[in-house]
Amino acid sequence: MRKENLVGELCVAIVVLGIFFRPCMAQVKLAPYNVAWASQSSGPSGSMPIGNGDIGANVWVDSSGQLQLYISKTDAFSEIGRLLKIGKISISTSPSILDGATFSQTLDIQTGSIIINATNSKKQSISITIFADANNPAITITGKASTNVALTIKNLMWRNKMDTLQGGEKRSAYGMMGAPFPLLRERDTILENGNKLIWVHQNKSSIWQSTLDNQNLSKFNEIGKDPLLYQNFGAVVSANEIVSSKSNKEFEINITVLKKQTANILEWKQAALALHKKTSDRPASQRFNAHKNWWAKFWNAHYMIVTPGDISLQTKNETFAITQGYQLQRYMNACAGRGGLPIKFNGSIFTVDVDESMGKRNLTGYDADFRDWGANYWFQNTRLPYYSMLYSGDFELIKPLFKMYTDALPLAKYRTQKYFKHEGAYFPETMTPWGTYTNDNYGWDRKKLADGVSENMYIRYLWEGSLELSKLMIDYYEFTNNKTTFVKEHLPFIKETVLFYNAHYKKDSTNHINIQPAQALESYFEGVINPLPEIAGLTTVLEKITAYKNIIDDPGFIKKAQALYSKLPPLPTQTIKGQTALAAGYNLGPRTNVEKPELYAVFPYRLRGVGKPKIEEAITAWNHKANNDFSGWQQDPIFAAYLGLTDEAKKMVVHNFTTKHIGSRFPAFWGPNYDWVPDQDHGTVNMRALQNMLVQSEINQTQWLAAWPKNWNLDFKIHIQNKKIVTGKYTAQKGISIIQTLNNPHF
Repeated sequence: MRKENLVGELCVAIVVLGIFFRPCMAQVKLAPYNVAWASQSSGPSGSMPIGNGDIGANVWVDSSGQLQLYISKTDAFSEIGRLLKIGKISISTSPSILDGATFSQTLDIQTGSIIINATNSKKQSISITIFADANNPAITITGKASTNVALTIKNLMWRNKMDTLQGGEKRSAYGMMGAPFPLLRERDTILENGNKLIWVHQNKSSIWQSTLDNQNLSKFNEIGKDPLLYQNFGAVVSANEIVSSKSNKEFEINITVLKKQTANILEWKQAALALHKKTSDRPASQRFNAHKNWWAKFWNAHYMIVTPGDISLQTKNETFAITQGYQLQRYMNACAGRGGLPIKFNGSIFTVDVDESMGKRNLTGYDADFRDWGANYWFQNTRLPYYSMLYSGDFELIKPLFKMYTDALPLAKYRTQKYFKHEGAYFPETMTPWGTYTNDNYGWDRKKLADGVSENMYIRYLWEGSLELSKLMIDYYEFTNNKTTFVKEHLPFIKETVLFYNAHYKKDSTNHINIQPAQALESYFEGVINPLPEIAGLTTVLEKITAYKNIIDDPGFIKKAQALYSKLPPLPTQTIKGQTALAAGYNLGPRTNVEKPELYAVFPYRLRGVGKPKIEEAITAWNHKANNDFSGWQQDPIFAAYLGLTDEAKKMVVHNFTTKHIGSRFPAFWGPNYDWVPDQDHGTVNMRALQNMLVQSEINQTQWLAAWPKNWNLDFKIHIQNKKIVTGKYTAQKGISIIQTLNNPHF
């Protein structure tokens, strides 16, 4: 670990003495980190991802020369709350060329597109470009061949009959397992199968009201609206000719995706056709140029390019792997981060058919709609992709996470008053997109359970996510200085969270708040008192409320917040071999899971670490943690970075960025780890860790190189607090050089 005073001196040198300016660097070149294949794929596990933030596709060419796409959307939720694919299409040419021995498929991350080239034994060649339009709800495929080709496009619909989920497949409807009624899988409807392919899935039923009824929230239907009933999502596909004897050397295929809530499917069709026409009437070349401009701005907003600082092959290999892994995970964030709902931690929009390589619970043979742990949201998992977006400046991508929770705030307030008869709002750990508990965790048989007490003890009192999201909203404000968004959109959520904690818990004999019944994440849940994540979360959020009291401009609320702050106990500690260490809480009981709640004072709440008081309490807790797992959603790489543990952080980041799912061809399809493939926590935890190895930014305190390896050179452009964008370099010989520091022009 580097000494704190060295880090502090470096920070001063940069801020006060060391800043010098050069002309702005040209956009970083990402071509070395593209993914390129020289042969066709055996199936959907050999697919590449594309996406525009809301819709996307898994794209592959099979050995027979069929170009295949699984089409997806971030919020295509079914009647029972499963996140479904939009559909699947195949494209073939006559003559067949894509099955040629000369073949390449390349993901060009710089332009967010896939390029396929093939030549068959007759020397006939074809070149295809595929992009999910960054500015329109469409996927466009353009092609050019050396000879005339005819296209055949097929709708490979698999939801062609109504049935019910059985056996292990019910896990894809996690949240509804154990329901006292069948779990329906409704059929899709083909609306046209000629010059255009048009199909749609309509939710003719909905679990929304039965969920409210099960959770004693029935009358919320007078306030809220069913988000599932008569929700329609589907696609329109058109080309020059779908099936024709006429041939052309050039072709264009457009796939438009639409979600619309209406009882009349024909209304959906009319809207989908209008949207399709609006998009496809504009030349694909123009749309592709605008699409590339979006991606150019995205990549130019941030980069971290790590290169070897010595001549060893090991350093060369590890720096390439982490740089490619970093770019590919950020690319995948962008592919699914601008949709109607947040990124799904367990597969995003890129799930495929399940085979034995998933290696979990004998879950094989299911279609691409399957994902283990279902379509609902675990806060502890859902949050992790969003932490990397602050330093990367991907503020637009964070908005769907905030929106889902702020949209659900009325239900949360209603629930709090209904269950506990006091003000404020809380959110359960496992949550539907509209804010209720998942039913199977809340429990179907409520006879012996009070309102607000879930049957599943792993999440029974796990409500800490509201505090953590409040902290993330405050971070968002501190990085962007966007006062309007903070006050109008985020502050109401923060207020209701604080009011809940202020009203819900009593004081103990020392006049401190006594948080019980409680639990420390999922790792301790029998009789826990004052769990560290809650104490650290309240400490951080309440301190920020006081710091921004002039912006908040609510004296009554400020008074309550300061009174609550005065009642907070110190962070829980324990004695280990004569040393004081952070503790997960008091009265812990047996350990029930593998999180590390004692280290939440390091991250996300930033009360301990490099440049912070009592770092030794955190170091001792780290040295005696109950397990050493650091993949998937484990936050150990981030903890190590914030504690200045360079060797440990380096080891974990290298390992994780070089460990993908063995059954998937794409190198950033991590997992399944604890969840599913591609695991979105695995890559994004390591993104945040790499960022914090370089820089740790807070208001009036920015630490550089707290855990950066000396043999890793770096070119970077990174966002820090107070809407600053810093461009610079690092080498062991010269240290860190700040080339330019600018204000973010978007805020």
